Amino acid sequence: MPLKSNVPDFAVIVNGAPLTPAAAGDIRAIHVDESIDALSMFTIDLYCWDPATLTVTWPDDPAFAVGNQVTIQLGYVDALTTVMTGEITGLEPSFAEDSPPTLTVRGYDHRHRLARGRKTRGFTATKDSAIASNVAVEAGLRAQVTDSGTVRDLVLQSNQSDLEFLRQRAGLIGYEFFVRDRVLHFHPPADDRPPSVVLDVTDDLSSFTPRLSSMGQSGHAVVRGWDPKTKKPVTARLPATGGGTSSDRAFGLRTDAVVVDAPVATAADADLAARGLRADLGDGYVRGEAELAGRPDLHAGTTVQITGAGKTFSGAYYITGVRHDLELDRGFRTSFDVRRSGV
Repeated sequence: MPLKSNVPDFAVIVNGAPLTPAAAGDIRAIHVDESIDALSMFTIDLYCWDPATLTVTWPDDPAFAVGNQVTIQLGYVDALTTVMTGEITGLEPSFAEDSPPTLTVRGYDHRHRLARGRKTRGFTATKDSAIASNVAVEAGLRAQVTDSGTVRDLVLQSNQSDLEFLRQRAGLIGYEFFVRDRVLHFHPPADDRPPSVVLDVTDDLSSFTPRLSSMGQSGHAVVRGWDPKTKKPVTARLPATGGGTSSDRAFGLRTDAVVVDAPVATAADADLAARGLRADLGDGYVRGEAELAGRPDLHAGTTVQITGAGKTFSGAYYITGVRHDLELDRGFRTSFDVRRSGV
């Protein structure tokens, strides 16, 4: 990523308008934690004391009211990139006798709306992808979904938040579910896409710590259920990929991972559930963390190519989480979590 400057910079936009110079000038740190598996979060730390009037400044300012939409841009002078759009959900002032008052403004991506309240309801003659689209509309979000194919007779949301419910539905069919920029994504992981960034462990990364583990890997992913219409069992059995096949070669094991309590009633249901189980097993084969100078173009849900780590650990990795830390006294740093299903 060519830079016009190496001086860290930021912009905070609230409800479509930039912060006032006074508020922006009091910001001492910005942290953004973006994740595929959990709510993405931001914090903005400010000094909040006016020495001229000896009064507290920002906790009561309308710019930091709960519910405001915040867009955070990070990067370098003349080269800013949007890293997160979310909503303010909390304020945390701090008062201490040996330091000036500060304020932490905390917020989450729009998934937090789906975590509020529990529902019990049924969806009939529909697909999981259509359910995700319906939930998105209810939450005031746009939807970007991939057709899940199978029409299900009945899907129950049983005393669950929409967040718990969609996570469950996504996990059953090997999909991932997240919200970015007010868009709800519900689709298979994009870990097979070409890497958008190439990073070398010597030239680009300040640290890279991958871990390969064959524990928990299986020869096949098997899902068994019962079809109430035909009064016959249904079974799907898919060969493992990556870690499962490597474990087979090393230890000669043909142990299968078997699920018998998944809500499957047709062969198509069982096949989708087996694909989800296989994805979960493979995702645990290689995991790691990396850190480097601030890179606002890195996002969870994208693929990065890591080079210079030897044959086993060089290659394409799927980014599952990214943390951006911009601090006045430490500069701009980015760290991220990755996974691979095979080597």
